[in-house]
Amino acid sequence: MYSPLYLAGPIVTFNDWISQQRHRPHSITPKRTAMYAIRFVVVLLTMEIMIHYMYMVAIFHAKPSWSQYTPAQLSMLGFFNLKHIWLKLLIPWRFFRLWALLDGVDAPENMVRCMSDNYSVMHFWRGWHRSFNKWSLRYLYIPLGGSATGKVRAVANYLVVFTFIAIWHDIQLRLLMWGWLVTLFVLPEILASWAFPAKKWKDSPDAYRWLCGIGAVGEILMLMMANLVGFALGLDGLGGLVKSILGTWEGQVFFWTACFALFTGAQFMFEWREAEKRRGIRMKC
Repeated sequence: MYSPLYLAGPIVTFNDWISQQRHRPHSITPKRTAMYAIRFVVVLLTMEIMIHYMYMVAIFHAKPSWSQYTPAQLSMLGFFNLKHIWLKLLIPWRFFRLWALLDGVDAPENMVRCMSDNYSVMHFWRGWHRSFNKWSLRYLYIPLGGSATGKVRAVANYLVVFTFIAIWHDIQLRLLMWGWLVTLFVLPEILASWAFPAKKWKDSPDAYRWLCGIGAVGEILMLMMANLVGFALGLDGLGGLVKSILGTWEGQVFFWTACFALFTGAQFMFEWREAEKRRGIRMKC
């Protein structure tokens, strides 16, 4: 019933909240809170500018004939629609967290990375709605056995957890499809980590990074597809979008060019995480 976090979170456990009521966290400082307020204003203005000049949401709701758009336009429609979804979740979460910070409670940050700074399905979900992810981990995934009982059981546990999360959002078929697709898209990452363990590539770090970059391109594409199904287009809408992009020679050229761009971006993400480690930042996403 804590007002700042009651409507949309982030989720704070009761024990954590009671502890912070008795002992003000040292992490809360005027400078840090002011910087967080500036970050909130920046993302709010970003959303205002984007919805003022870009019409991707209206276009998707109008359900036009996708054939009238070029492959590049279709891809950008899908990409910026995902950006809109990310921002419309980020803004209320940051607003309520800022309110809590002003009240002396340090709630978890729900979005710890930009949507475009993700190349792993598992890491993406650890950083998206992070407080709910931790709640699901503590009260669902670990009681089900987690990953300690083997990879097959772990995948089954993922399926149960994401089915629950889909129903928790709303009882809709497209959200159930989203949850099942996420579980399906976790499989390639698990299989790849089993088939290409990092310890076997210690003597070839550059080759391993290139190999991981290729895998990251597939992971990014799968993340985009899953979220477009769950929160924007549904399965049929995604099928029409993909067919329009890949159904022409021009679309094929654009697709492979985009894959190269994603590969380059993944290499930048790898290096950014290495820079974080050098600065002592240890994020598990």
